[in-house]
Amino acid sequence: MDEQALAQQLAKTGNLLDLLNADPWGQADDWDGSIEAGLDLKAYVEQLDQVPVEAYRLQRWYVRLLSILWPELKTWLQSWNLGLSFEAVYTEAKQRVYQHIKELTPEQTDWMNALLAEDEQRLPVAERQVRAQVVPMLSALLTPEDHQALANIAAQDMAKGVLLQVKAAPSAAV
Repeated sequence: MDEQALAQQLAKTGNLLDLLNADPWGQADDWDGSIEAGLDLKAYVEQLDQVPVEAYRLQRWYVRLLSILWPELKTWLQSWNLGLSFEAVYTEAKQRVYQHIKELTPEQTDWMNALLAEDEQRLPVAERQVRAQVVPMLSALLTPEDHQALANIAAQDMAKGVLLQVKAAPSAAV
């Protein structure tokens, strides 16, 4: 973009950003490189070019899967009536589920793929038979050690909340 074009646009509309909406700007035929924004972005783009395609596919699979599992996990944990300790337990549960998802058995992987395939069909919620089994699958993924850790976090967080309330309560002069 030359100085003359910038000066004309500024005189015409008073807004240089209008150039971004102009047809020729975004449709140049002679451009075959990356579009960058910010300083030193080129090094970042070069690093991304080194990542294998399979790594992108796997990351996309995780993102799609977790976008289904996290809301179900949250609803399930909310049914536990954790009160003030909910966020701490939910955060820990997400970390533990994510770790287990990295080490799925072939049968669990097949089930997760069926869950994703069902989600792609955009069926009404009542017809999603695989998704109806998410909570039992999450329960199976979490080990007894995970359950104990979640219980410990809930108890510790609840104790902190109680102690903070006691500390914040006005004291009576006796």
